[in-house]
Amino acid sequence: MNKTYLLVIICCCLYIGACTGTANAYGAFIVPLSQQMGALRGTVSLASTIYGIISGLCATLMLWAIRKFPLRIVMLVTAICSSLLTCSFGFMDNVYLYLASNLFKGVLNSIFSSTIIIFVIGNWFKDYRSSISALALGFSGIARALYSPLFSHMITTYGLRIGFFTMAFFQFVLVLPAFLFLTLTPEEKNFKPFTSSSAKEKGKKEENMRPLPYKVNDPVFYALCAVSILMALLIHINNHLNGFARSLGKPALGPLLVSSIMLGNLFFKFFAGIVCDRFGDQYGAAFGCVTAILACTIMLVSSNDIVLLIGAFILGTAYGNQITTSALIRHVYGNKQYADVFAAQSVPYGLMYFGSMIFGYIYDFTGSYRPCFVVGIVLQVIALLLSIYILNVHKKHQNS
Repeated sequence: MNKTYLLVIICCCLYIGACTGTANAYGAFIVPLSQQMGALRGTVSLASTIYGIISGLCATLMLWAIRKFPLRIVMLVTAICSSLLTCSFGFMDNVYLYLASNLFKGVLNSIFSSTIIIFVIGNWFKDYRSSISALALGFSGIARALYSPLFSHMITTYGLRIGFFTMAFFQFVLVLPAFLFLTLTPEEKNFKPFTSSSAKEKGKKEENMRPLPYKVNDPVFYALCAVSILMALLIHINNHLNGFARSLGKPALGPLLVSSIMLGNLFFKFFAGIVCDRFGDQYGAAFGCVTAILACTIMLVSSNDIVLLIGAFILGTAYGNQITTSALIRHVYGNKQYADVFAAQSVPYGLMYFGSMIFGYIYDFTGSYRPCFVVGIVLQVIALLLSIYILNVHKKHQNS
């Protein structure tokens, strides 16, 4: 692999740090925002639900944008708009104005997101596609591990407004390398997609596979969407880890839990990529569900600081849902239908942003974050059963 492909990976990682990395650090702002606006935490958390749903409904906007305009222009314009919008949050003291502004954030988020990187990596790499995607997407974990204590410090020391300004700075600066170098396809730089002998052998096996025909009204497609959403809902527990630590009387543990889950984000995304590349794309979802169930169980039953940090680290596996869902789509529907299926499932995927609101209201009405982990276990069990159903239908189709 020459330096050009390595540079593509680096640009993808930094871009993820700008969009997904900062979005994952939203939890540092929930409590200060609720206090400043005099609103419930669940109500403030509703913002992520709003922009998530709008982002899902506008998912096809990203495909239109990158086909209509050069990738670098799309990246720069959306980064500038996102940064300015983030800065404006620091001047808002009305929760309803804040919630309304997240409608526009949702439109931006449909383009300024990790989805665009999945397509870039898919075009640039044929070999180790899942592992490279996991490495790039996992950079959001590194970014969050750094952002969470940084943003918390800026908010505590200089105020909420400076905290938002700091977030906006990273949203803009980390996009610049991608703006200067990245292209949607390697052909635009007179390169070919990175491949190897193992990729050619895998490609021959994929050609012999009989993918399921893509139909929007197919129960398998609905099951696929459900698996994607249920696995992703668990991500939003991270926005409440600071509050969880405070509810245990350990406020200093909160930032450490957030950093731990983001380190787990990096590790388990990459590990999920390895599972998919080495053992088969079909095993990624089951791996993610089982690991997440273990993590939720640990967080539910333990009060020990070290054990909670380990549980939070394992909980980082929830962030691997993009890797495992992408792999499952390729396994079931094949490469030719991949783009259409991925774009279609991205529309209902926005429902996963209900997670932050759901977990916030669970605390508001029960006074405890423990029930959040019970809900998390139930969600992952359902997702595991649905993934088994999808694979069984696909297997029957192969044998028919």
